[in-house]
Order: sequence, then structure tokens, then C-alpha cells
Amino acid sequence: MTGRRRPGFVRRAGGVRRPGSDRRPSVVGRPGRALGAAFVIAGALLAACVGGAPAARTSGPLATAQPSASAAVEATLAQLDAALRASGLVVESTLTAVRPAEPPSFAGVARWPFHAVLPDDPAGGYLVIYEFPGPALAADGGRDLAAYISSGPGRVQYAPDIRFVLRQVGTTLVFYPWSPASSPDRRTPDLAAALASVGSEVPIPRC
Repeated sequence: MTGRRRPGFVRRAGGVRRPGSDRRPSVVGRPGRALGAAFVIAGALLAACVGGAPAARTSGPLATAQPSASAAVEATLAQLDAALRASGLVVESTLTAVRPAEPPSFAGVARWPFHAVLPDDPAGGYLVIYEFPGPALAADGGRDLAAYISSGPGRVQYAPDIRFVLRQVGTTLVFYPWSPASSPDRRTPDLAAALASVGSEVPIPRC
């Protein structure tokens, strides 16, 4: 995917396919969609709680890339799909490997990237579903992620006007960072609102 670069994100072309197959696996039972590679760690750690800086590229391996979704992720995706369709939006899987800035503790967390279609902002609409072994660990992970993105090292990797949607759905977390100034599609706030209707809120401390 080409286009402008998102603060707080790193993108790589291509993704993960199942060995020996050129067909993309389905999403929530719909053929023709694919589960993408994991997001790539973004940005250098800085110590001040200031405005966003562009994320740095990394050569680290995609150790948590998942070729197919678990039952928990499929269930979360089904809820997201229903919420977005109620708002006239569509979510699909992606072969574009992108990763938001996240704490070091998330290096081994399984995740799946998805793309909500925004016609006027094809570079936007990316979200990620993280999966944990149990609901308590997902809650711990949510608190860790919330603390990181509101801290100096995490916050500095995002745009000054960044907004976050962080929700827990059972053993999964749904994370969607978005910047009004960098989002030309008028449906972007609708996307954030639809995502925020799923699961329970993970409070994010004010920086």
C-alpha cells in the first residue's frame, strides 16, 4: 500500500500466506478475505510527553504473525463486523503488515490486523485484535497498553491529536489509534464510535 505515512505506525508490503496456497483464508466465514501478518514494532522510545513523531522502521521478525484466526478472534471480529455494518462500514482482513506503537510486553502477544474500508482514506482504518490466554491476562494487557500509549515513550510516537479506541472483548483486545488531522474521510469518527460500542472500555490515563 502506498500513500502518506501514519504517525505511530510502520507498514510493510506483503503478508503471511499459508504454505502451498495462493488463496486467502476467509474472515467470519466469508471467502475472498485474508488474515494478515502481525503489526511491526514502531518507533524509538523517548522520554517526554509531547507531540507525535514519525515511527522508525524496524528489521525485527514478525514473530507473532498468525495465518488463521482462533475462535476467540473470530467471535470478536463478528461483533466488530456487526457494529461497523450497522454504521454502513465494512471491515476486512489485510495482507499489509502494520503495527502500532506498543509496550515491549506485547512482543510475544498474538495479534491480527484488520482494515475498515474508508473510501476517502485508503491509508487509514487499520486496527488490531490482540489475543491473550484468558480474560484476566487480557485485562492486564489492556492496562499495560493504556499506560504505555499515555506515557512519554509511547505517546511521542503518535500524532499530537491522536485518539485511541481500546476495548476488551473476552480474551481479546481491540486497538484503533486515529488522528482527526490525518484522516480525510468524514466516516472516520463513525468508525471509532462503532468500534467503541463493542466489548468493555479499557481506560486510558490522561498524559
